[in-house]
This record gives sequence, C-alpha cells and structure tokens, in this order.
Amino acid sequence: MKLVLRILGTYLVLTLLFTAALAAVFCNPKGAIEGHVRQSVQQVTDDGLMFTTRVGEVEPWKVGTFSDCLILGIAYCADSSHPLASAMNDQFLMVGDSPVKGARLMLSHPDDPSLRTIIYCRYWHGNQLVVRPLLCITTVHGMRIINIVLLTLLWLTLLAVMWRRIGRASALIVMGCLAAVMVPTVPLCLNYVPTFYIALLASLAILCWQPATSDRDHAVITFFVIGAVTTYFDLLTTPMVALAVPLIVYMLYRKPTAAWRTVIMLSLAWLTGYAALWATKWLLAALITGQDAFQDAMGAVTQRTIGHGEQDYMRWCLKATTAALAAVIIITATLTALFGKSWQTLRRNSWMLLVAMASFVWAFVLLEHTWHHLHFTWRTFAVLAIGIMLFLWHSLDLRHPFALFKKD
Repeated sequence: MKLVLRILGTYLVLTLLFTAALAAVFCNPKGAIEGHVRQSVQQVTDDGLMFTTRVGEVEPWKVGTFSDCLILGIAYCADSSHPLASAMNDQFLMVGDSPVKGARLMLSHPDDPSLRTIIYCRYWHGNQLVVRPLLCITTVHGMRIINIVLLTLLWLTLLAVMWRRIGRASALIVMGCLAAVMVPTVPLCLNYVPTFYIALLASLAILCWQPATSDRDHAVITFFVIGAVTTYFDLLTTPMVALAVPLIVYMLYRKPTAAWRTVIMLSLAWLTGYAALWATKWLLAALITGQDAFQDAMGAVTQRTIGHGEQDYMRWCLKATTAALAAVIIITATLTALFGKSWQTLRRNSWMLLVAMASFVWAFVLLEHTWHHLHFTWRTFAVLAIGIMLFLWHSLDLRHPFALFKKD
C-alpha cells in the first residue's frame, strides 16, 4: 500500500510538472523563434536528400524530414497568449498529408487556403521543452552539433562507468550495440534522439545515484519515472530502448536473485508510467481544448496495431515478424545446445533472453507501426542484439562443445 501511495504521489507531481513546463515554454513569443524556424525548415528539407542508402526497401539512415518539420511546425504555430491551450492542442499546418510542405508554406504564405490545421494532441510533445528555447539562439544545424557533442560525452561516460562497475565485456556489448544504431542519424533528427538521451541518462543515474535503486520500492518508482519521461518526450519511435538499456544496466549492476520476477516487475512499472502519463495527456487535452483526444488516440492505436482494412499487408507483416523471431530462436538455441556451459548458467542468464524478446513483443503489438516506419523502428532491435549477445557471452564456452550433455 505504501508503494502504491508513492507511485500515486509521483504520478501527480509528474503530471503537474509536465503540464507547467510545457505551458511555460509556450509563453515564448513566435517572433523570438521565427527566423531560426525559417532557416531550420530549409535545412531539414535540404538534408532530407542525404543518407538515402537503401537496404532492400528501407532507408535505415534516413533523416526524419517529416517528423522534424512537424516538430518545427508545432513550435512555430503555438499561441503565446494562450500557452496552456497551445501546450495541450499541439497544432501544426499541413498541405495535403505533408507537414514538410505545410512548414514551408506557413512561413511564406500563411494565409494560403491549401494550408490545413492539424491538432496533434495525443502526444505530450515534451521535445518542445528543448526545441523551442534552442530556436531562440540557433537552428536545427546547431541542435545537431549539440546532440553530437552531448551524446558522445554521455556515451563515453556511461561506457567508462559500466566498464568499472559491471565489467568490460558487458559494457562493450551494450554500448557497442547502442553506438551501432545511433550513428550517424540519431543525433541529426529531433524525433529520433529523445529515447537515447533517456536511456543513457537513466543508466548513469542507476549506476551513480544509489537511492535510485537502493531497494525494490525505489527501483519500481525509478522505472515508473523513466516510463513517464519516455512518453513525455518520445513520439513512438524507439521507446523500448529507454526501457531495456536501463533495465539491463540495473540487472547487471544489482544482480537480484529473483531475476525473472525483477525484470517483469520493473518492466510493468515502466509500462505503468508510460501508459498512465500518456492517457493523462488525452484527458488534459480533452478538458482544456475540447478536442476529442481519446477518439484520436484510439484511432491511432487501431491503425498502428491491426491496420485499417489492410489485411494482406498485415498478414505479410505478421509472417515477416514471425519468420525473424523463428530465425533468432533457432540460431540462439543451436548455439546454446552446442556450446552452453551448464544448465545452471543458462538458467542464471535466461533473464537476458527475456529482455531481448521485448523487442519482438513490441513489434507484434505495434505490427503496422513497426513495418510502416521501419526506417526508424529498426533501432528497437538494438534491444534484441544486446540481450542475445549478453546471453551468449555469459553462457557459452566455445572451447568445450556439448558440455550441457556431458556428465561430470
């Protein structure tokens, strides 16, 4: 009961803090950012032609021109005379289905009849807390430089701390997989970057701030907060990264005895924070702006999970995801059978496979979203790579094949 009350108190504090922070940032007048928004829209659309290397039908290093113009549009369209309403309705302008064309036209011909207003209130858009103030002093190019510098420093710091506190091999596996999916475009895209900041900062907090996970209750609240912060800043890009990386760091550092129970408990705490604060945004948007945020959100949930009248496409997505999962299971099981150290070792490290499978759970739940936006959702499978590689490293011994089936 005490833990429930603590979580409820944390939820109320976060709701007030999130709402007040957004209202405050939207007090900034449009004139203070207009010049840099104009330059930034041009930069984003020009740079959208870069990083177009294709892998099959996917452009894995594609810069998110669509989402970044959307974010810039929300920053520009805010009404500073009604900051709370602006923080809740999060409007931007489109031409047809393109926020890119909308962002260009709103700056050159704001009265053009082809511009249509979109209310995007189902997300918190906490990225505005960073983007809008920075637009007062720099453009998207400046933000990219800041991201490159800060992410590099955070990555190096976390690598050094993990190296010392949980071991060299585990540190290299986790940080190597993160670097592989971050480079080169994550620091360049306003929409891709938040979950990686959250993952790095939360992991550092777990390793360096003892009260964060000093006992079960503190760990639960910490992961509740991580989930809430993820839903505040992220637009459904790679939220599993913000869960799995801190969770793996916690498990390797604290080494709890009931490993599976701990992984499930902390994952549920994260999911509760994520879902509760997300639903709260729908409620606040409905109350403050009169928009039917719940209907908008439920429509998006339906689209991103089962699609809208796209049975053939959804069947293909399901088959492709199932085939990928089967391949991972077969390869991992084969290597484990050939080179597993002992049954006891496999049981002790099996929680790593549980975390690895979170990427597939997310892919199956958000099936349409995963494949429709594969140019950025593929980074979620960093979670799979980290979990599988950690399990294989800690559980296999290539020098002694078939050790599992040998009697002492």
